[in-house]
Amino acid sequence: MKDKLKEKIKLLDIFKNKYALIVLAAGLVLILWPSGKKSETVQTNELTAPAFSISVEEDRLEAQLSKIRGAGRVSVLLSVSGSASRELAESEEGTLVVSENGKERVVELYYVNPEYMGAVIVCDGANSAELRLTISKAVADYTGLGASKISVISMKN
Repeated sequence: MKDKLKEKIKLLDIFKNKYALIVLAAGLVLILWPSGKKSETVQTNELTAPAFSISVEEDRLEAQLSKIRGAGRVSVLLSVSGSASRELAESEEGTLVVSENGKERVVELYYVNPEYMGAVIVCDGANSAELRLTISKAVADYTGLGASKISVISMKN
């Protein structure tokens, strides 16, 4: 009999705490419930400089050089130093971040592409001194390289 009485008392204690448990459960549900508003914060370490691809640059230059009269088939090899990077605006507190349309983003001042170090151009028409000069000037204009860093070589048949 005494055991049954103790069990009933325990049940009553559980019912006393029932309201506290309900309030606690409701609070957890409200905290975990999605608000429907997605976070749009952009982390600074996820931002990258615009893509720079040496093969894309070589293809673009090949396409233009092959249009030169007498050049024929053209193959381009470019050499670069370093990699693409970006310069961020900074304040006394650190990197400057602005909010725009509910999104935060880093203020970027400018991007720096890798520096061209040299170019090798192989083409059908490189036997002509005039064509070699024309191609060399075109490559110099595109890359900013001096003539001593550009080689124009005749392609084998």
